[in-house]
Amino acid sequence: MRDSDADIAINTLNKLITQELKAARAGSCQGNRPLEECATTRSNAYAFARDKIKEALADAVEERDAGNPFLPRRDELVTQDMHTCDLCGRWCSGPVYRVCLCYADQSRVASDVCADCMWRLGFRPVRTVPLEAYWRYERWVSEHPTGRKD
Repeated sequence: MRDSDADIAINTLNKLITQELKAARAGSCQGNRPLEECATTRSNAYAFARDKIKEALADAVEERDAGNPFLPRRDELVTQDMHTCDLCGRWCSGPVYRVCLCYADQSRVASDVCADCMWRLGFRPVRTVPLEAYWRYERWVSEHPTGRKD
């Protein structure tokens, strides 16, 4: 699997941070204060750059996924089960959906569809009705017969 440019940059910065921390420890052991201070300053700068890259990546993902109503929101509990999406074939965690795809006289039921495919295909989430409201509706239907016989 090919690493993204951001992964390569983060790995490189991690290696530089490790190298600078070793230099700082060596400077401390040898009593070379200028070497220790310079190495510590560089390692802090590399760590700051790495954190900024990670932060920018997280913001980009949140911005990209902000419009997708099928993705879980921040702090929403989801399962850690891994599923294979029946449409795109990618591994996905979290919520998966069951849909019936129909075209002319053909249909296919996809039991595990990821949030990205739901968004790409243009599905819209349905509203959830509270159970009490459904019970009131059922009671109203039973009290008001339509008069037709099946």
